Formats: sequence, C-alpha cells, structure tokens
Amino acid sequence: IAMKPCSNEFMNEMVPKWKAQGVPIVTFDSDAPNSTRVRYVGTNQEFLGRTMARLLRQLRPSGGSYAMIARKEGRDDAFIEEIERYNNRDDRAHWHELSENYTQTGNPRCSSCLLPGRFMGVMERAVVHNPHAMIFFKQSPMKHENYTDFIDAHRHRGITYIGVDGADYQLEYLSQRYVDALVGQMPHEFGTDAAQALFDFYDNEGELEPDVVYTNIVSYNVIPLELPDSDVNDNMLDDIIWVGYVCFGIVSFSVFICLFWTFLNRSRVVVRAAQPFFLYMIAFGVLVLSGSLIPLSMDSLDPPSQTWSVGVCMSIPWFAFIGFTITFSALLSKTWRVNQLFRAKETDMRITLKARDVLGPFLFLLLSNILVLVLWTTLDPLTYIRQEHEGTDYWNRVISTYGSCRSEKAVAYLAPLSILNFAAVALACWQAWEARNIQSEFSEATYIGQAVVSLFQGFITGIPVVVVVRDQPRAYYLIMTFMIFLLAMILLWLIFMPKIWMQRRYSKMSPEEQRNELLQPQNAERKTGFEQSSSRSILKSSMVSTGSAGYIAQQEQRPPPAQEVSLVSQPEHQGGVITFLSSPPISDLSKIIEDLSSGSLDPSIEFGENIVLPEEMVAHKATGVALPK
Repeated sequence: IAMKPCSNEFMNEMVPKWKAQGVPIVTFDSDAPNSTRVRYVGTNQEFLGRTMARLLRQLRPSGGSYAMIARKEGRDDAFIEEIERYNNRDDRAHWHELSENYTQTGNPRCSSCLLPGRFMGVMERAVVHNPHAMIFFKQSPMKHENYTDFIDAHRHRGITYIGVDGADYQLEYLSQRYVDALVGQMPHEFGTDAAQALFDFYDNEGELEPDVVYTNIVSYNVIPLELPDSDVNDNMLDDIIWVGYVCFGIVSFSVFICLFWTFLNRSRVVVRAAQPFFLYMIAFGVLVLSGSLIPLSMDSLDPPSQTWSVGVCMSIPWFAFIGFTITFSALLSKTWRVNQLFRAKETDMRITLKARDVLGPFLFLLLSNILVLVLWTTLDPLTYIRQEHEGTDYWNRVISTYGSCRSEKAVAYLAPLSILNFAAVALACWQAWEARNIQSEFSEATYIGQAVVSLFQGFITGIPVVVVVRDQPRAYYLIMTFMIFLLAMILLWLIFMPKIWMQRRYSKMSPEEQRNELLQPQNAERKTGFEQSSSRSILKSSMVSTGSAGYIAQQEQRPPPAQEVSLVSQPEHQGGVITFLSSPPISDLSKIIEDLSSGSLDPSIEFGENIVLPEEMVAHKATGVALPK
C-alpha cells in the first residue's frame, strides 16, 4: 500500500496489522516515522524553507523585515536560518522578522490558526508594521476568498509575497502579480517514487534502503524587466597597498645603512675581511629584489593601456629574479674565493686571485636570467587582466572579479628561471659547506647556511599558500609582500649585522690588541692541519685580496715557526701594517711589496723581535717607515 498518512493513531494501529499480513506500507507527502512503514517519499522541508529564503534574497537583495504566515515545522526554521545567515556581515543585506507580536498567540503553529480566516487576521495585523515581505509556508492563506482583495489594498506598500506549492490557481495568481514567487512540491514524483519503492521491496525480498527518499522541488518567480542593481566585488587592494610601499621603504633604508656603513668602514679589518665588493653586490641585489614590491602593489579596475598592463606585470619577475641572482651569486663568489685561497695554501700553490676572477658564476647566472626574461617579455609577456570568480547572483550576473597577471605559457619560463636560481642557492650552500672548517670569526658559512635555511623555510610554507589563494588578490598580495620583505631583511640581517657587531668590538681595541686577537689561534687544542692555521689565514686571504693585484698564497717547506704574513688595519691611516713573525725570503718580500704597492694600499712594515733580515733591509728595522716600492 502507498498512502498519505491520516492521523498518527490510525497509522500506529493499522500499519502493524498490515505488516503482519505481509503488506508493505510506503508513505508519501506526510510521514509516520513511528509506524512500521518501509519507506517515506516526500519533500525535504528544510530544503524547501531555504529555497524560499533564497528566492526572497533574489527578489529583495537590499534586505529588510519579514512576516511569517502559516508557519510549518521544518520549513520556517530553515527559512530563518538561511535568510539571516549574513546578518553578521557588513557587506551583505540583513533580514529580520517583525519584532511585534502580529500573531497574537504564544504558539504561531497552533491548530486554531490553520483556518484561512485566522491567517487573514494575522496578515492584517502584520501589514500595519510595513514589512518588506510576507512568507506563506502553507497554501491556506492564499485559499481565502479575500486574499486578492488584501493584496490589491496594500499594493502601494511594495510588499514581496512568497508562497508554497504550485496549484493551478496559485500559478494564475503569479501571472497576475498576486504573489511574487512560489516554491512547489512535485506530486507526480511522489507517485512514481512510491510505486518504485513497492516494486523494489518485492524485488529485494523485503529489504528496502534507504527508508526516506526526498523528491525535487520547483520554484516559480516573475523576472522583473528592470533587475535590481548588481553589487560586484572587484577585490581591489585599496588601502593595503601601503603595506608593500612601507616594506619597500624599510628594506631600502636598511640597504642604504648597510652600504653607508660598508663604505665608511671599508679600510677596517672586519670589512676588508668580508670583501667590500661582494658586500656592495649583496646589498644592491637585496634592493633590486625588494623593488618587486612596487609593481606588486599596483592595481587597477581599468588598466590605462596594454603597455601598462605588460610593464607592471613583467617588472615583478625582472626585479625578483635579477635581485635574487645578484644576491646569491655574490654569496657564491665570495665563499668560492675564500675556498680557492685556502686550497692554494694547502697545496703549496702560488696564485693571484682577483675579485673579477671569481665572477664567472655570477655573470653566467645573471646573463642566463636576462636571456629567459627577455624571451618571456618578447614572446608571451605577463599581462594584467581582470578575471571573474566562479558563481553568479540570482539573475546569472557576475558577482566578483579580481585582477591578476597572466600569460599562456608562464610555466615554460618560470621553470628555467627557478632552476637557474635554485642552482645559485645550491652552489652557495656547497661552497659554504666546503668552508665549514675555516675556524675564524670571519667565517660566513654559518650565516650563509642560516640564510638558505630561512629561504627554503619561507618557500616551503609560503608557495603552497600562494597557490591556494592565487585568485584572492588581497591574501595573495599580503603573502607575497611579506615573503619578499622577510627574505630581504633576513639576508641583510645575517650578512651585515654580525660584521657591524664585530666592528664595534674591534673598534674598542688598540692596533696591537687587534693583531693579537686575529693572530691567536682559536680553540687550538681542537684544530689540526687546515683548521689550525685558518684563523690567521682567513685574514690574509680575505683582506689582502681587496688590493687590485690579489694575494700570493704560499707555504714554505721549513721547520716551525712557519712564515706568517698578516695585514691588519691601523685606525690612523687608510693603509695597513704588514707584520713579519719570522724571517721572510727576500724574493717573497719583494713580491708582496710590489703587489701591494701597485694596488690601492700603502702599507707600513713592522718586524717582530729576534728576526734575521736580509742585509739591505736592516736599515728599515729601527725606523719602521714604509719601504719604497
């Protein structure tokens, strides 16, 4: 038997008897969940209520107040939940039920209110409070003989009426604007699904799952000739663009401080050991990298020209990749140069190594990046366009757009650029690892390692988030801005701050104290071979290298004490002091003096005690004046 239940008492009494006789019961339209029926086929009342709320929001997008007439359990609660869902958001319309007690009863679902006449009284009491909408959760109010008279009498109020079901007379009311929208059940589906349930019960030998099947619903509404105004969210950056400008300003100021400090202390021991040329490169690379924050902060609802669209978008990878390449190539070349000098000392090789001699990797990486960027800019440039988010309003209109830089084959250019710059990072790590045994206050392997770890940590955590929020401009902009800002500041902090701190410490020492500090082996009891001499050798290899003629690395095969040559800065002049701790061969001495004199340095010469000098140099021992070229 397929039936619409009568009273619960009838169902609870009869269904068990029919079941005992082997007759399955399927209910439709109304349910009897406490009976032994095998399936219920009907409307999901909550879904119907939510659909009524969506129709109201479609017809009255500006929000307002509403009155609920002929409430029905399930439908009304779902309607309230859906229509008031956005009341806590300032960017969406708000809806509220009339605060007045227009039902004149503590229970709006009372059985005495089911008659159409009673509903008309509720409507008359509600209308005087000027609601923006009336919601009928049952047919009863629309069945009243005075319903059309009520609508005509209050048309001037502009009330939106939404009813339930789609009977013939209701569709006629819809065509004559006595109701603005209807949400109806599908009675035909009740019958077909109920019959199918009975068939399935016997076909499955008495097993029937699930025990509840909901049918579709249908909505009817009048499409107005003049649609409500469209509220499109363009997702502009607006005031948050100042975040990018402020971050760029902080980085620029920090770079200026680092450059000024490096230039001011270029003749001091700490800065010479750090190789000023490469410090300038690192600072300049960080500045170029942070320059990508400027075009990243540009946004436009209507781009002024194609040139602007391409220029703004392509300048981002140009600044980012070129700045990144300069910075990490400088770190690579800087560490590579130190490693080359120490390898020469270990193998008793005489080499002259100038700054330009280790710039090969930098030039290769820089030119490779420029080549790829030029091809990208020429063949398939990034272009600023506005795209539409998925989803439309109730009238199938776009509700949200966002601006982004797009090109058809961006991955084809990003891949080689990423590989090239990853290679720079990997090589810098490798050179830092090679220099790990250089035990000196001037060793930068630790700081380079920390910078690379910070870089990878930022990329590993930041890039997946950037991919997820790619079509959310404000979130994407903030994440990219802070990633670039933090990378730039971490590089400056790790490369320059240890040197600034060390320079402050050394500035409080006398020249003799500086020499003693630099020439004293650190942790000598734990060092052997290469490590044991590196504390003093790093000073020679890095500081003398600031001269244009380079540095001669040689280790004599002689009993200790071995020849040690160290150049330390004197605060009172721009040159330095060459201190010989043992008797130098005249050939080496002449070569060192010749190389240093041909450069920018004009050092003085000092000799330790008990040192045997060549005869032609004895005259200079007492005076301590600079030797002639």
